[in-house]
Amino acid sequence: MGIERTEYDARQAAARKLASERGFSALVAWSRGGSTQDHYADVYYLTGFYTHQPFIPDEPGRWRAHGHTALVLPLDGPGTLLVDMTELQDPKPAADRIRYAEDLVESLIGTVAETVPPGSDVALLGGEALAWRWGRELVACLPEYRFVEADDLGADLRLVKSKTELDVLRAAGELGVRAVDAAMKAAVPGATEAEVAAAAIAEIVRAGGALYGLGLSSGPWAHTFSPSTPAAYSRRRLKAGDMIRLDLYGSIDGYLFDFGRSRVVGRSPTQEQQEILDAVRDSVRAGTELLRPGETLGAVAQCCEEVLSCSTYARRHGLPRTMMGGTWGHSLGLDWGAPWIESSSSTVILSGMCFAIERRIEAPGLGGANYENNVIVTDAGPEIITPAPDRYGE
Repeated sequence: MGIERTEYDARQAAARKLASERGFSALVAWSRGGSTQDHYADVYYLTGFYTHQPFIPDEPGRWRAHGHTALVLPLDGPGTLLVDMTELQDPKPAADRIRYAEDLVESLIGTVAETVPPGSDVALLGGEALAWRWGRELVACLPEYRFVEADDLGADLRLVKSKTELDVLRAAGELGVRAVDAAMKAAVPGATEAEVAAAAIAEIVRAGGALYGLGLSSGPWAHTFSPSTPAAYSRRRLKAGDMIRLDLYGSIDGYLFDFGRSRVVGRSPTQEQQEILDAVRDSVRAGTELLRPGETLGAVAQCCEEVLSCSTYARRHGLPRTMMGGTWGHSLGLDWGAPWIESSSSTVILSGMCFAIERRIEAPGLGGANYENNVIVTDAGPEIITPAPDRYGE
């Protein structure tokens, strides 16, 4: 498994073509690495390179922007990957040239001046990971260039996946199912939230996957996403009758799974608990059936909303407060984000897209539950790549 060099070369060619169509003479992809997978997709998609060097505060004259990496890709001429590691393991990054730099900002400025014609418009991918002071110096030192934030360019390139990408996403989904299964089985009376999380994390790491993060809550706090502390779980011990909910995200070769399940610990759900579990499950499953080529994401979201509004939970308690700005999920691959599954979306669904479709209900005093699946769009219909049980312990 994994992406071959020929596919990376094709991606860079497609990036150059799309940049040219939008009037750019080059693109600069800037990404962050370290201990999470936030904002790594732009460089990783084009080169297969990820830095695990954690971010270290800048030390003038010593280093700057450690934990980051950049790719300078002119329309004509070689691309240059700027890295913070002197030695690299195999497989090597897919780049024409690789430069090591203690000061990544200085190296980026010099590489643009060397390889991109003055007066060029340059597409900037990954602007959210570029600190203001670094961006300010980039612009100040290169006044003859115009840098234009173009994160949508990278998102457009990654939206429809190749066959290899889809296979990796399937493998990620399978791993995610094993991890969620392990967590749900560990959720027994007397266990701590931390022990439940450890069961999931161990499954991911043992298989060679990477943990991205998780949100875990239970009992009187089941209506929250997670503790507001660095650990996304507590040392609280579970009791029979507690609701516990898990939203788990990790990856294989950088490609994410992102899904969740909920259950009642140690006994069957009460009627009210079952109504919460049914509402999130049934509304998401209904929308999943519409993730087909030619449908719109707006139609998917509207279907989810209609089923939720007809649920026993909604009829008894009213529609729950919307989560994630009212969306029902997002695109999924090396990252998540646009296009979002929302009722106003006119985005037409295409074969080869992948989505995480989800809903969470926060019900203080009653509990909380979430239900999420990852789905590949195929010509034959939606393929659920996270086929975890709909119910645990019922």
